[in-house]
Amino acid sequence: MSRGERDGRRVGVVLVAAGDGVRLGAGCPKALIEIAGRSLLSHALAGLAAADLPPPVVVHPVGSAGDFSAASAGLPVAAFVAGGVTRTGSVRAGVTALDTGVEVVAIHDAARPLTPPQVMRAAVDAVRGDVLAAAPARPVADTLKRVDQDEILATVDRTALVGVQTPQVFVRWVLDAALAQPGDATDDLALVEGLVAQRKAEGRMVTVTGSLLGHKVTYPEDLALVRAIAEGRM
Repeated sequence: MSRGERDGRRVGVVLVAAGDGVRLGAGCPKALIEIAGRSLLSHALAGLAAADLPPPVVVHPVGSAGDFSAASAGLPVAAFVAGGVTRTGSVRAGVTALDTGVEVVAIHDAARPLTPPQVMRAAVDAVRGDVLAAAPARPVADTLKRVDQDEILATVDRTALVGVQTPQVFVRWVLDAALAQPGDATDDLALVEGLVAQRKAEGRMVTVTGSLLGHKVTYPEDLALVRAIAEGRM
């Protein structure tokens, strides 16, 4: 079986790396920040390759193609594509650049540079039969409170709650239909949830076991944590 196929279906990968890094105060696109001597982009690309997934379409900030090409460090990339104003716009740009023969699409975040290859493979392999979409997830560990500014109002039952990671993997036609709908979302699964709620698609959305290593870099504290893990200090 080739790297572009799983269970006889053609797989395409979109690596979303269009974040500007403003919340990190980095002064450069988030994916170009280095940990353990390599950019977040390079770590994410290496993880996808180790998962035996095909070279991804990398979605970068407008005007950053050259910098992203240099930061890919010779790792496999199918194409570099400029992102949109929103996450959904960036995902749409990446999916549009995939070959029309792709049947299953994995959308991964460069901001999750240490996601284990086995987690990636499990998410892709879960999309079969009546499953429309799959994603890694971890149980919520913290006690959750509903608040109004700094005032605690109530405790939220966390029993049925999980934190969802990437890659989020979809049947191609379902993702295309979801991206054709108006509106944006910070989570790609939410787009398909809307499609199912409208009864424009029928099937299941499932989770696979995620990993602490799939932690997302959003704030300086996240970067410090991921850097410590990558450098073997944790």
